[in-house]
Amino acid sequence: MKVLARRRVPFGIKGGGHATNPKFSSTTGIQLYMSFFDKVKYRSRDKTLSVGSGCLWDQVYREILTQKRYVIGGSAREGVGVAGWLLGGGYSLYSNQYGLGIDNIVEFEVVLPNGDIVRAKSTGRYSDLFEALKGGGNNFGIVTEFVLKTYRIQPPSSRLLNFCNAKSEKVKSAIANFINAEETQKAVLVAAFRYYNEIGKDQSLITVLCVRDGSENILDPFREFESIPQQSRREPNRQNARNAPRLLKNATGGSRSGGSEDANGFSDVFVFNTDSEDVVNELELDFFETDELFDSIYGPPPPIDQEDTDTAAATASGVVLDCARTLTEPAPKVGMSGVGEIARGRFGCIMVSKYNRNLINAIDKQAKESATNMKENGGKRVVFEIWPAHSKIFDNSTPSAYPHKKGSPFGPMVVYCVWEGANNDHYWVNEMQRALRNLYQIALTEGCTNDKLPFYSNTSLDSTKVSEIYRENYGNLRRVRLKYDPQDVMKHAGGFRIRLPRTRQSFGVAPKSSNPNVNGERSYVQYG
Repeated sequence: MKVLARRRVPFGIKGGGHATNPKFSSTTGIQLYMSFFDKVKYRSRDKTLSVGSGCLWDQVYREILTQKRYVIGGSAREGVGVAGWLLGGGYSLYSNQYGLGIDNIVEFEVVLPNGDIVRAKSTGRYSDLFEALKGGGNNFGIVTEFVLKTYRIQPPSSRLLNFCNAKSEKVKSAIANFINAEETQKAVLVAAFRYYNEIGKDQSLITVLCVRDGSENILDPFREFESIPQQSRREPNRQNARNAPRLLKNATGGSRSGGSEDANGFSDVFVFNTDSEDVVNELELDFFETDELFDSIYGPPPPIDQEDTDTAAATASGVVLDCARTLTEPAPKVGMSGVGEIARGRFGCIMVSKYNRNLINAIDKQAKESATNMKENGGKRVVFEIWPAHSKIFDNSTPSAYPHKKGSPFGPMVVYCVWEGANNDHYWVNEMQRALRNLYQIALTEGCTNDKLPFYSNTSLDSTKVSEIYRENYGNLRRVRLKYDPQDVMKHAGGFRIRLPRTRQSFGVAPKSSNPNVNGERSYVQYG
C-alpha cells in the first residue's frame, strides 16, 4: 500500500474476480490478487468464523459445514469471492431470516491507504471504519480478513423446477400468489426467465428455485408449482451419481432415476417421483448444495430430453437437480460460466420493494424482447430474475454504509446478459440499460419501487451513480473516507468510488460534477 500511495498508479484488487464491470477487479495497472489470503478458521469460543479475503464461498462452506454450522454467504459456484460479496452488502438465500451479509460481520482486518494494519469492530477506535466497510466497497483500504457470525441451522429443503414458456401464465400466477401469501420468512423463492443461444439453437425456459428451512414443519408454500408440468432436462455431470443429494423427504414408495453419463458429458437428472399426490417432494440438502442450485440459474442450459407435454405430468412433482460436489473435493478457482476469454457479460438491476402480477408480466415480456436479437448481436444468455424480499428482511439490520432499515424491505431485480465479441459490448450494455429503464418506470407506476431505494452495487452496471448506491449515507461516507484516505490513494483502484469532499468543510450532499465521467459519477441512464 505504501508503494501504491507513493507511485500513484492504477491498481485493481481481485478476490474471486466475479465482478463483470470493466476495471472493477481488473486493471491496466497493478493487480493485487488476494488468493494467498485463503485461511478459514472456526473459533469455537465465540462461534465465529475467520475468513481470508482471498477465499471463495465454496471453500468457506466446505469448512464451516464440518462444524455443523452455517454462515450467511454468497454463491457456492461461479467463482464468487468472499470480499467483493461482503463489501457490496450481500443478499443471501437466508437474508429473509438473518439479514444481509454485512449484518453478520463481527470484525475486519484492513490495510489502510497509509499502510497501517488495523482491526475494525463495532466498538472502539475504528467503529466508524467498521460501519463504512459494511457495503462501502474498497474505498477505505484493502480488507485482508473478515470475522463472521455463524448459526446452527437445519439443512434446507430445496427444489429446482424448470418450465417451458407455454406454462408461463400458470407459473407467473404461482409466483404472484407465493409473494402475496408471504407465509413464512423461512421460505425463499427465486424465479428467472432464461433465454439461450449456446448449443446450436435458441432455448428458453422459466426456472424456479424453491428453498425452505428444514426445521419448520409448515404447509408447503410452493404447493402451487407442483401442479404445473415441467420440462424434463439433463444437467451437467459435476460429480458421480453417488455424490448427488442424499435424502428425499417423505418420499415413501418413491422412485429415483439418474446416473449414467453420455458422450457429451451430461448425466441424467435426478428426478424423484411418488405415487401419492399428497406427498411433498423435497430434497434435504446442505447449504453448499442449495447454493449450487441457485448458481445454476445463471449457468448454461442443460439439454432437453423430453419436451413439455401433458404426458409429462408424471414428472411434474419431481425435483430436477444437478449433482453436487462432495465436501472433500478441492474447489477449483474458476470464473463465472460463460464469462472469460471467449464470452463477455454484465449484471444490471433495479431495486424493487415488492412485486405484483403486472410487474411480473412486464419482466417476462421484457426478457423475451431483450432476447429477440441474440443471434444477430453475439448473444449467448439473457436472464431476468425475480427474487422477492420478505417484509421482515431488514428486521435485524445493523448500521452500515449500505442503507437498509427495518420496515423498508427491498431487493435487486437482476438482469444478466452474456455475449461474444467486444464489438457487441455497446449493443448489449445499451439493451440492458433500456430494459432496466423500462422496468423501472413500470415498477414506479405499480408502486413497487421509488426513487430513494439504494442500488445494490454487486449487481449494478458501472453507469450507476455512486450517490444512488449510498443515498443518505453518502455525505458521511465521504467524511470517513477523508479521515482514512486523505491522500486519495484508493481513487486509483477500480469499483464504485466514493469521492473525497472538495474541501474539508464539504461534508454534505455530493456536489454535481461538471465532468460527468469523474470518479464513477457518470450515468448513462436516469431512472425516473
